Amino acid sequence: MKKFLLSMMAFVTILSFNACSDSNASQDPNLIAKESNEVAMKDFGKTVPVGIEKENGKFKISFMVTAQPYEIADSKENAGYISMIRQAVENETPVHVFLQTNTNKIAKVEKATDDDIRYFKSVFNKEERGESSKAVSVIPNLATLNSLFAQIKNQACGTSTASSPCITFRYPVDGCYARAHKMRQILLNAGYDCEKQFVYGNLRASTGTCCVSWVYHVAILVSFKNASGIVEKRIIDPSLFSSGPVTDSAWRAACTNTSCGSASVSSYANTAGNVYYRSPSGSLLYDNNYVNTNCVLNIFSSLSGCSPSPAPSVASCGF
Repeated sequence: MKKFLLSMMAFVTILSFNACSDSNASQDPNLIAKESNEVAMKDFGKTVPVGIEKENGKFKISFMVTAQPYEIADSKENAGYISMIRQAVENETPVHVFLQTNTNKIAKVEKATDDDIRYFKSVFNKEERGESSKAVSVIPNLATLNSLFAQIKNQACGTSTASSPCITFRYPVDGCYARAHKMRQILLNAGYDCEKQFVYGNLRASTGTCCVSWVYHVAILVSFKNASGIVEKRIIDPSLFSSGPVTDSAWRAACTNTSCGSASVSSYANTAGNVYYRSPSGSLLYDNNYVNTNCVLNIFSSLSGCSPSPAPSVASCGF
């Protein structure tokens, strides 16, 4: 199985279309005029496609790390772009993607250069396990599990006890990878470790007030001893279940809430707790020092509900 190892992911470019005059473009060095009514804005994120599926006359594209789905119309004009995306999915290599402004719709795709690909691969680091060497893998009882859940929930953005960076449970649009990694850090600080569970598919979830769509979701999977001393496993994910830990089957069911539309799970997998992201094919990314984790959480910290969507850029985090 091919593994990409990361502490900080950096190469990626999204270019957004926008109406703008040449004079406005010249005032901003980040704006590059393409035509009189078209401007490409340099950004970082979502340029390694890891999945492509045809759905209702368009293709739904999954990109590395982000849980948000993106789409491109199945048209003759887009045939070359779709072919490039398919090739990039097969090789797990970057492409340059142009999005329509403030949407998840792909307008254009360009091949990455050899230098782009070399740079992308150069920013990956090896997996590190030292921080969990003394952590206990099984929580001793239900009371301790519930106490740990309370500690995690109290770090939610918008609570009086949350420290910085807080955990963005109230903004489910994206960032599950960062939320899960921060939850694991809280467990490690308390002397316990966990696994993670990644679920993939056409996922839809309800926050109670709105619905979100994902191509994958991830949360921490903890082991604990019940009253009979038997080890059981539970998911901790306050973004979906604020009342306490739940079984992984209940959690996956919440990720396919058909009241939000057609939904299904294509696969799921458990990983070690130090895995930051797992692609559908099994490639693994790491954020050993929580640099990306903390940065993403800070960017999303003031947001709540299902808007904005797509989520704001995490360019400054190096994605």
